[in-house]
Amino acid sequence: EVELSSDGSAVNTGPKGVINDWRRFKQLETEQRQEQRREMERLIKKLSVTCRSHLDEETDKQKQKELQEKINGKVAW
Repeated sequence: EVELSSDGSAVNTGPKGVINDWRRFKQLETEQRQEQRREMERLIKKLSVTCRSHLDEETDKQKQKELQEKINGKVAW
């Protein structure tokens, strides 16, 4: 049996229509899960890039100090 939905498209309310609806639901569910996974990966990458360890900060401070000393002429080239 075929009916028209509110948007004018045909809707099959028989067994084939139910199976097609279930397949479409599963497809949308899979796409949503994949999008959530991609969004989570983007968030993890974004947060991991901004996180710095104490050792990284100390190394940067040392490099800045050495650069400043070179600029001030304290270190011979």
